Amino acid sequence: MIEPVKRLNVTDSIVNQIKELILQGKLKQGDKLPPERELMNKFDVGRPSLREALKVLESQGLIQRLQRGTIISGNHHTFFSDSLMFQLYFSASDWQDIFESRRFIERELTTLAAERATEEDMTEMKEAITEMKAAIHNRNNTAYIASNIRFHEKIAQSSKNKVMYNLFKSIDNLVSQMQEQTVTMPGVMNDSLKFHQKILKAIRQRDAEKAGKLMVEHIQSVYGFLQGKDED
Repeated sequence: MIEPVKRLNVTDSIVNQIKELILQGKLKQGDKLPPERELMNKFDVGRPSLREALKVLESQGLIQRLQRGTIISGNHHTFFSDSLMFQLYFSASDWQDIFESRRFIERELTTLAAERATEEDMTEMKEAITEMKAAIHNRNNTAYIASNIRFHEKIAQSSKNKVMYNLFKSIDNLVSQMQEQTVTMPGVMNDSLKFHQKILKAIRQRDAEKAGKLMVEHIQSVYGFLQGKDED
């Protein structure tokens, strides 16, 4: 149904314009905003409205107000990925939607990681696997989930693609919740461990196609465990 259009106040308008400039790449990390008086003239607003808008942008981590002036923060990508995460979190997305998204996003991330991961990246992946083994041995579900997520996040970082990495980060909170649902199922931890070992081996071999395929199989396997639980 059509609803009345909500009029933006002056502060919201300033905030939205600056966000749009960041999204368009016209304002980048480290760029310095003009002095307050110049911004007041450009936006044609008073000092109170401008300062309120700057406070909002600062609270969201998009800008930093330093002695030398107001600059664009290096954390602005976190704000936009967090915004996407909250949209997903409060949407009607079910587990199937989440798994479909994971298969698409993580397959591409793993493929890129096989091509771009450094030796240091692969060492950290191996460390995460070692932590998974210890967590399984100690029957520590919390440690298992943390090391599992660390492995997947390291692959995402190793893709060296910031946009894809932020897409991954936008759903990792949902993935963590999913793991809490599956971690107690018999066999799921050992099954995931074996897949992680195979994926890392493929990445070390620079076999991008195989690594991506294994990641899809791994995610589908976890989904199978979850479906089995729902049927019980």
